Amino acid sequence: MSGITADEFEFECPQCGEQFEVNGGMRDALLERGCPVCTSTVSGTAFTPLSSR
Repeated sequence: MSGITADEFEFECPQCGEQFEVNGGMRDALLERGCPVCTSTVSGTAFTPLSSR
């Protein structure tokens, strides 16, 4: 078992290409506030559930 839950995601900014893993709370914050690197607006398509890898 890897310890990855369904509430963990890979985020990839569509504007700057920055990638990192986030939990559900951080995903919600990114959707609300945008990319912390370039401030670009992000949508749900920028997230891939880690459990689907």
